[in-house]
Amino acid sequence: MQFNLATIEQHAIEKLHRIESQHNSVERLNALKKFIKTETQRLWFRHRFGIGGREIVRARSLIVDLLIRVISRRVVDEQFRLTALPGFAVIAVGGYGRQELAPHSDIDLMFLYQDGAKAQTISQLSEEILYSLWDIGFTVGHSLRSLKESISIGKDDIVSRNSMVDARLLFGNHALFKTLTDRLEKEVFEKQKDKLLAELMSERLARYNKFGEVACVQEPNIKETAGGLRDFHYLMWACRIAYGYRTLQELVSAGIISEREARLMNSAYDFLLQVRNDLHFLTSRQSDLLSFDLQQQVARNLRYENSDKQQASEIFMRDYYLHARNLKRLTESQLNRATKKSEYQFWFRKRRTPSVNGGFVARNQALDFSESIEMPVLKIDGARMMQAFNYAQSIGMNFSSRVQESIQQSLPEINRRFIASPIASQGFLKTLRLKGRVANGLRLMHDHEFLSKFMPEFGRITCLVQHDLYHRYTVDEHTLRAIETLDLLANSQETKLERYRKIYAEITDPAILHLGLLLHDIGKGLGGGHTEKGIKIAQKICARLHLESQKTEQVLFLIREHLKMSYISQRRDLADDKVIQEFAAQMGTLDNLNMLTLLTYGDINGVGPGVWNEWKDTLLWELYAKARGCLAIEDPAKKDPEPRQQKVARLLARDIDEETIAKHFATLTGEYLNTTPITTIVEHIRLSHTLGTNPVNTSWHVNHQSRFTDLHLCSRNQPGLFAAIAGALTAKGINILSVRLNTRTDGLAVDSFKVRDMTGEPIIEPSRWEQIDKTIRQALSGELDVAAAVDKRLKAHRQSPMQKRKRESAKPTKITWDNTHSERCTILEVRTSDRWGLAYKIASTLASLDLDIVFAKVATEKNLALDIFYITNNFGEKLTNEVLPFVETTILNTLNENQQ
Repeated sequence: MQFNLATIEQHAIEKLHRIESQHNSVERLNALKKFIKTETQRLWFRHRFGIGGREIVRARSLIVDLLIRVISRRVVDEQFRLTALPGFAVIAVGGYGRQELAPHSDIDLMFLYQDGAKAQTISQLSEEILYSLWDIGFTVGHSLRSLKESISIGKDDIVSRNSMVDARLLFGNHALFKTLTDRLEKEVFEKQKDKLLAELMSERLARYNKFGEVACVQEPNIKETAGGLRDFHYLMWACRIAYGYRTLQELVSAGIISEREARLMNSAYDFLLQVRNDLHFLTSRQSDLLSFDLQQQVARNLRYENSDKQQASEIFMRDYYLHARNLKRLTESQLNRATKKSEYQFWFRKRRTPSVNGGFVARNQALDFSESIEMPVLKIDGARMMQAFNYAQSIGMNFSSRVQESIQQSLPEINRRFIASPIASQGFLKTLRLKGRVANGLRLMHDHEFLSKFMPEFGRITCLVQHDLYHRYTVDEHTLRAIETLDLLANSQETKLERYRKIYAEITDPAILHLGLLLHDIGKGLGGGHTEKGIKIAQKICARLHLESQKTEQVLFLIREHLKMSYISQRRDLADDKVIQEFAAQMGTLDNLNMLTLLTYGDINGVGPGVWNEWKDTLLWELYAKARGCLAIEDPAKKDPEPRQQKVARLLARDIDEETIAKHFATLTGEYLNTTPITTIVEHIRLSHTLGTNPVNTSWHVNHQSRFTDLHLCSRNQPGLFAAIAGALTAKGINILSVRLNTRTDGLAVDSFKVRDMTGEPIIEPSRWEQIDKTIRQALSGELDVAAAVDKRLKAHRQSPMQKRKRESAKPTKITWDNTHSERCTILEVRTSDRWGLAYKIASTLASLDLDIVFAKVATEKNLALDIFYITNNFGEKLTNEVLPFVETTILNTLNENQQ
């Protein structure tokens, strides 16, 4: 479809002229509404035929321009009957001023009037114009200001000032508008240049903190997230202030921006505008959030199709991220240059700058060439490029614009011969060994496209989308953030991270750990089994890096096992000796265990904000500590020589006799006695000793470091005990993290729960403990209808908008069984959409089938729940394979009913 702005303008003028010839105001208003609706529809057709983003927003701006001029002229001529136009102007500002009005964006107008003009007349004039626009259906952001007020606001308010940078006269007094622009130039942009540039950079940082500082987030805001449209706006505002230029072409002509950079920025900006236009057309409203649920439809609208290995939405989002990354990198570089422009004019421009080897100097807080600053862009070879990255990493600086442009033009030098050379591998491993700055070095390489040339396999996963509810970032961004977590660890002084810093210091070669993290997801995007595919890819990379065979095996080990520690710590019973011993045997060496622990720590932290928490920290460290005990040679001096029963007896000597303690030990399994913490055993004995005729005894202890509360409980065992307790906790708004259930041979149950409230905080108020204890007693005695109490809680919970959205995006339930990894239990895993009371529903279903729960662990990631139950039949035996299908069907039926 051809696109001609002049044709659109002529067509719109003719239609508006016919509409204005109508004398009936009601008919004229209806005709104007129809005009806007029809023109919007015509733009939608052009958009669907592939017309670019800029063309659509310019056409929309033009149509609205014509409409506002017609309305303004009619108001002046007919309603005010003014023979001469007063000192008054209607001005488009902001995005509308830039002629970038998206299909459903607000119209931003400034009504400007001459100082001393009749305020009442001007106010009435502007109100009549606004009323007409509102009647047609527009949302209008507006201000009414005198010339003096406009200049004053331009000096003090960054939002208003930025909007006036793009001011454009629509209707009214030309001389007044020119006075405004001239005075803004002289009194604001020239006089306060340094202040304005500093404010721009500060505002940009605040925006990044709010909307995301990287382009590759799962649900980006097309306008505000890093790499979004606003980055380009900030660049143009800064260049307007620093250089006086308004367009990219002017900047290219002045030699400030290269033609290649301008092409990349124009391409990225147009793509983002096209996506934004589609969002507006799709939602029929102003919408800038490219949410997960809209990405598939936008991809289809923009003619993306599924491939063998990727969905259309994933291919589309990769294009989005590539454009956004380019826009962020290029605008950031030029913004830094623009904000430092004034520094070059002072005497210290010529002062001596710190020199580094290889022909580079640290100049103006950036690594630059030592050659004359007036020299053209240099072509450099791969070795010098690697040297530049190593230097920049070591001194913690970015590159000057000259070095950046030089690298871009020299990237063809990163060819097969270079990447297989010893000097290249030495330089890259040097990057991986600089603890505390590894991610900085790799990100610098990545942002300047060097990393994807040096390691093409990493280029394949660049901006690769992970369309799941777990990962917030693309594969490459997740990987760099995982490594960044270890950099933060190395530089941290936090006491709670000391134990991780200690094992970081024990690592034999940090380059192997960092390379393992860099490659741990390298097999993604090739279909299923990304770990196995990643190992094959990593073998070739390690060979190219000339790694020794032993170190290569360690890298492959980290990739092969990179999910193991999170899986075992979050899904398995860490009190089971078999689990720990098998895991330790798979580690082989303490160095492997140390590296895999740190890789797991970095991997989970790199998924997204809030994914790593105190509970996962507790579980991971418990697994590490127990496995280390199996691998490390135990120091006899550190071994506790006192038998556990004797130690418990000593701790309870004042309150409980040894016979009672001996009975407790005699009535429980060896597994309980050997793996349960001493403090927990002490609590269980205290509770059982004072139970008497009470239905239940409880004790509460807050774990402030791990941010959960321990609930210890003793009661007489009965069918469905755990289900009743879980129901009582659910009814009181308590989340169960894990539970250890133990039954003595004399029929007493001694159980321990780790719990939080529904906001994710530990339960710390004694008064609340008492309320929960009362509910548990009522549940166990039969006074409380547990099912009804849970349903009441669930009904209230389901009404929230968040829960409604969760149900709409619910994932199918998946159940898996494991009859091999526990000596005496069948392990049930239930993966399903998270919902309140899930553990209770599963537990009550199992109780109805006469199945006993020995251990349970609950994990939730975003909207996905993974509940683990160790279960036996009523004889204390594993479930047979013949029984499993019936149990599974019953659980699925219960959960499906609960999801309705």
